[in-house]
Parts: sequence; structure tokens; C-alpha cells
Amino acid sequence: MKTYSYSRARHGFTLVELLVVISIIIVLAAVGFTAITKVIANKNKVVTQASISDLSLALTQYYDTYSRLPDVGGQDELTVDGPAGVELLKILTGKEDPGGVIQNPKGIVFLTTKISDNRKKGGMVYSGSQAEGVYDAWGRALHIRFDNDSDNEIPNPFKQGEVVRQKKAIIWSFGADGKVGDNDEVGSW
Repeated sequence: MKTYSYSRARHGFTLVELLVVISIIIVLAAVGFTAITKVIANKNKVVTQASISDLSLALTQYYDTYSRLPDVGGQDELTVDGPAGVELLKILTGKEDPGGVIQNPKGIVFLTTKISDNRKKGGMVYSGSQAEGVYDAWGRALHIRFDNDSDNEIPNPFKQGEVVRQKKAIIWSFGADGKVGDNDEVGSW
């Protein structure tokens, strides 16, 4: 009598094997996503810090040249967009309107920073040939507070009741969420 041996050829994976592979892929994707998120957050802080540093350096060089800060309507705090911000940018880039009071008579270009075509990329954005503003990497205009009373103290925008000393102006961004208090803020001091 002949006996036949039937070997069952295995086709495909079992359900358990598929679940294990899917679980591993999900864990690896989560780890990769977290790493990418951190890299993007760090990149945005670096881009914002560069714009802040460039603007701070421009104000320092302007002060060293003219022994005063630019006068943008007597404001002690502004954002680097809107009428006062645009006026400040015209002064610091040496592109003031010839019909008005010239605050940078030598026409020195104090501000050289990243030029961007999009607010969300950070840097200086132009509308046509005119600067529109300087923005952080999250698309919000940078803030400036001047020491207009020359007492070498500027209120710290991040910590109520504290002051920043020995600065003519401070520049900052409230960070990714646009709020104070979660340590994602970026400042010039």
C-alpha cells in the first residue's frame, strides 16, 4: 500500500506575523516623526535667531554711526511690519523716501538679512520693491522695544517685572505658538 505525503506549501504570512510587522513599522514611523519634528523646530529657531541677530546688529551699527536710535514716531515698542516697522526698515536699509526727514543721510545699508518670498520662511519680505517686514519662521513680525528714556533698562517681555539692562533695543519672537511661557521664545538678549 502506497502512502502519499502531502506537504502543505505555505503561502503568505500568518495574521500574527503581519501584526508584528505592522507594529514595528508604526513604532519606527513614530520615532522618525518625532525626530523630524524636533529638527524642524530647531531649524525654525535658528532662522528666527538669525533674523533677530541681523536686526540687532543693524540697530547697534546705526547707533554707533549716528549716536542715536532711529526715530519711528517716538514709539518705544513696535513690530517690524506696518507703517512704523516699514519706516525703520527703510532707515536701516538706506532706502528712505527722499521727500521726508532723512535719518540715515549717509545711505548706509545697516540691515542685511535673509530675504524671503514668504512670511512663513522667516526673514525680510518685500512687496514689490519695498520691504514689508521682518518675520520669524512662523510668519509673525518680530517685536522691538527701544530704550527711549536712555536709562539702560528695558522691560523684559517674557518675564513680568524683570528688565533687560545695557541694551539700546531688544528684539524678540514669541516662538512657535505665539505665546509667552513655554520656553520657545527667541530674543536678542
